[in-house]
Amino acid sequence: MLTVSAALCRVGHVASFGQLSAAGLTGRQLRAAVQTGGINRLRRGTYACAHLHPVLADAARLGAAVTCVSALRAAGVWAGNDRRLHVQVRPNASHLASPHELGSTVRYHWERPRFPAVTPWWTGPLQSLWQAMHCLDEENAIAAMESAVHEGFLTAAEVTRLAGLAPRRLIDGIRRLDFASGSGNETIVRLRLQHAGYRVESQAFVPGMGHEDLVIEGCVGLDVDGRQWHGEDRFAIDRDRDIHVEGLGRRALRIRTAHIEDTWPHTLAAIDRVVADALREQNRRVGRVVLTVDDPLDALPQRYRRQ
Repeated sequence: MLTVSAALCRVGHVASFGQLSAAGLTGRQLRAAVQTGGINRLRRGTYACAHLHPVLADAARLGAAVTCVSALRAAGVWAGNDRRLHVQVRPNASHLASPHELGSTVRYHWERPRFPAVTPWWTGPLQSLWQAMHCLDEENAIAAMESAVHEGFLTAAEVTRLAGLAPRRLIDGIRRLDFASGSGNETIVRLRLQHAGYRVESQAFVPGMGHEDLVIEGCVGLDVDGRQWHGEDRFAIDRDRDIHVEGLGRRALRIRTAHIEDTWPHTLAAIDRVVADALREQNRRVGRVVLTVDDPLDALPQRYRRQ
């Protein structure tokens, strides 16, 4: 005979009393399972497995479905910096629990869903990303679209389909979609560099070392270190890569999240200088005319002129 927790897992980890009754469970069994910690009672008439993801549990506790950036983040997909709980509710929904019961800010989406929900408690990949595309700014929306493919949340074909339903403000970013991108920060840096006029290649192959996150103008390799990359082992590997890349005649740069979020103008100025120096050195090696520090600014290509 199935235990109460096993029966709850079978019906999707979150279920109403009616669903569990139809599966043969009684109210007495449910109360006993709650008392022993085998399952959780989220709200009146709604029960969940003890191992249910906290975000999904919070949404169900509100009587809503997790969606948008909250669903993306729970799946390991880039979701920007909005840490509010995003939930989908029916346009005519009533008797919603107070968000203060969760101790966090809740963003309710009342609009009618574009895609059918997977379960009453989770809107599913298509609806979640479609909603996030409308919530996030251009950089983070494009990063989420690319990350969804990289993490296996959606296929490239599904994201391309969603791109046709995107807000007009995302059109320029959608033209620059690159599903080779390895992280959200990498996407954001690539978009910013492209807006600055640079030619940027994602995940460029380096003989003997695999791939670099970004290669700028074919002469500067840029690795974008996220918060998850730390520790002595990672440090040694990264420095080995840098030495190897420099040995191949390509400049190597490495930036971290703070350089993107907090000091981007300074970061971009540093990249400008390194790329300009690398191109001068590249030109010198092939015997072309080299610009010196005394050359007028107008002699530089447009993309290297900073306002």
